[in-house]
Amino acid sequence: MIATDHEPMVSTEFERVYRESSDSVYRSAYRILGNAEDAEDVLQTVFLRFLRRDPSLGIIDQPEPYLRRAAVNAALDMIRSRKTKTSSIEEMANEPSSNARQELNTRLRDALSRIDAKWAEMFVLRFIEGYGNKEIAKLLDMSETLVAVTLFRTRQKLQKEI
Repeated sequence: MIATDHEPMVSTEFERVYRESSDSVYRSAYRILGNAEDAEDVLQTVFLRFLRRDPSLGIIDQPEPYLRRAAVNAALDMIRSRKTKTSSIEEMANEPSSNARQELNTRLRDALSRIDAKWAEMFVLRFIEGYGNKEIAKLLDMSETLVAVTLFRTRQKLQKEI
């Protein structure tokens, strides 16, 4: 690949990481955003940031979990930057179930954007990505007990938010 003045040369290592991780990064963003175009934007943002990352920070041992977390954070940032229209519970009850489900998903995304990013990340990994507490503990380098307690508190917080 030839580099120009405006685009950096992409290393084979970056290309390998992109091939191995882009699907999971996209899925993580899509599950939070529920929109393919927005998930593509997050995918591009995450990999551009990864490409432009300061080399002095060193090599990331496990790039896929790192990039998935970056996708979750970027997706939550995207939600935070938008203003969402809210409707009353009574309006939701009168709508067809698919619209009510869509509204609930919108409210959940909005609520996730208002809580601590680490809590939101754990919630997404557990209840959207389907990881177990043990896997989450390993990914985030924390105890299983802390993951369980945090998830319990996150669910309580989200119930209040929604």
